[in-house]
Amino acid sequence: MKIVFLGTGATTPSQTRYTPSIAVCAARDCMLLDCGEGVQIRLQEAGIDVLRISYVVITHIHGDHIYGLMPLIDSFTMKVLSQRIREKKLHIYAPRGLCNSNNQHFTEIIKCHEISPQINNGFIEIGEFKFKPLPMLHGNIDALGIYITSESNAKRKADLFYSGDGLCSEECMKFLKKAKPCIIIHDASFLDYHDDVIKAREKFHATVADAAKLALEVDAKILILTHISNRYRNDDLRDFLSRASRIFQGDIFIASDLSTLWLDKLWCV
Repeated sequence: MKIVFLGTGATTPSQTRYTPSIAVCAARDCMLLDCGEGVQIRLQEAGIDVLRISYVVITHIHGDHIYGLMPLIDSFTMKVLSQRIREKKLHIYAPRGLCNSNNQHFTEIIKCHEISPQINNGFIEIGEFKFKPLPMLHGNIDALGIYITSESNAKRKADLFYSGDGLCSEECMKFLKKAKPCIIIHDASFLDYHDDVIKAREKFHATVADAAKLALEVDAKILILTHISNRYRNDDLRDFLSRASRIFQGDIFIASDLSTLWLDKLWCV
């Protein structure tokens, strides 16, 4: 299983960072976590056929996380019909609002499923994947973090948590402390200087310190910072690493578009 970062920016795409989307690929199928603008371009550049995408999980319905969804649906549908692959479906999992507001796009080929972060509910098992939505704090909308278990045998385990946008709720934190994910992929829209923290709280986003503290508290091994704002330049990225490493002593990376992480090569037990 591997993770391919298709878009690692925030709000609007830039020349180097498209808006949020991550492909999690198993032996046969791939799952997209969010579907930002331009995701089809990044899929082509990553060498991932659109027909390998069997599932899309949306963390919340802000535009930068969903503007690539309708073009993806159109391309997927046309390819399925032209190749007459009757058994192929695209399943979309999203918080309330998306499945109802775009029902003209959902057909026998495209299925939309509403999900909510009920901590007491079990994992959602689809194909080769097993995931659980967790409640995030991101303003007044339903926002989910996604916990994916990637256990391939009794000894190897590389579970991951993708925050989407915002901060982990109390229920989310309680679950993660017990689950102890190996990898945290977290919103790091802001640095953690005073003015940055104020802006982060105003916009219901996380700082690099928020991400590092979560990784520390849940005993993660790897922290990957993403959702990097266009306000920061390449020189600022060293500051991200420096500030995060003051809190979290594990491996820290800043995600970049088209970077790949092979989960099968990790040993996190």
